Amino acid sequence: MTEAAITGDGATAEKRGGVFAAFEVPQFPRLWLSGWLNNLTRPMGIFTCTYTVNVLTDSAFLVQLVGAVSATPMLLGGALGGVFSDRLDRRRTILTMMAIMVPAALTIAAVALAGELRAWMVYPFVVVVGASGMVDMTTRRAMVYDFVGEARVTNALALEALSMTAAFMVGNLLSGAIMDVLGVGEAFLVVAACSGTAFLLLRGVNIPAPVRDAGPRPSVLSELSAGFRYVFSNRELVSILGVVAVMNLFYFPYQPLVPVFADRLEVDALLAGLLASANACGALIATLLIARGLPMRRGMVYVGGGTLTFVFLFAFAAVDLYPVALLANAGAGAGAAGYMTMLSVLVMVAAAPEMRGRALGISSMAIGVVPFSMLLLGVVAQSVGASPAVMASAALGFVSMLLVTLWRAQSRRIA
Repeated sequence: MTEAAITGDGATAEKRGGVFAAFEVPQFPRLWLSGWLNNLTRPMGIFTCTYTVNVLTDSAFLVQLVGAVSATPMLLGGALGGVFSDRLDRRRTILTMMAIMVPAALTIAAVALAGELRAWMVYPFVVVVGASGMVDMTTRRAMVYDFVGEARVTNALALEALSMTAAFMVGNLLSGAIMDVLGVGEAFLVVAACSGTAFLLLRGVNIPAPVRDAGPRPSVLSELSAGFRYVFSNRELVSILGVVAVMNLFYFPYQPLVPVFADRLEVDALLAGLLASANACGALIATLLIARGLPMRRGMVYVGGGTLTFVFLFAFAAVDLYPVALLANAGAGAGAAGYMTMLSVLVMVAAAPEMRGRALGISSMAIGVVPFSMLLLGVVAQSVGASPAVMASAALGFVSMLLVTLWRAQSRRIA
């Protein structure tokens, strides 16, 4: 860990620069806008798919399966993606993923516009969407670190989190509005347009290559094995991963069920999109506060935010009034913002420079437990109802977070 990380000097420097300190770095605004458009494709794609499956099947389990399938690339490819992040040109890797998204979105748009879309057809598309998220986690965030440096990394990644939360807020609402007014196919066309524009913007950004050993590189398997040994021998990284596991076992699995809650609350596609967007709206406000500067240790923001999500999630699942559910989902998003903003920062601060990609990749594998927890939540929701299932998940998550942070306190102590 660097001296700035231990003393908090890096965070202090960012606090002096204000909310948008990283925008002072030449070309960072263009890099940020590209990331925002790329982030927009994921909530739009997944919400359009979950809403469509819910309409076609009326099955909570099949809706959850959309989310589970989208998270599978994190589980199966996260660690390997981290190795490639450390080995390959990060900008080129991201451009390749964006280039794959465009024809995938155009294909499913064409099928929907022809009136031939079936529920099973969305699952191959959400695999591509999930792969895009995996590349974002393992490669883009390390690339941003390369671009802005240690002194601005917390601010830059807070702005990246702002990009993601704003994308989820706008994406869910926009996809709901487009489906309500135009149709499903048109929503997928917007996904393709966003991916293509993000590709063109990133092509114009010069990213400094990280310093790498000039000697012969070991094999991919050797680097993968070294990454696992390094991460699990680092007490801080193990503590960070414990929080990741709790959040992805008990918090994030509920998100594909939002259309089911909207259906229970008897609202249309537009208000369903607004309900889903409320989570990102709360996260957006909290992320702006984080970007201004941290009043406490980064580790406390990480752990405290994660714990807070479960309180609001329980309230969201328990209420029967749409306005209260809207506010509770926003509160859950605000708590999650502390966790999501600090996750990549803490991993990269705790890891050695040559291990950052692999550390991020292994943390994305911990995120990859989501497919199993989503499927389990889907089975329970199908049996007992969405509300009792999510309330139980929130209660278990709250208790688990307390136990993990007492057992492994290193993550909350990182400055």
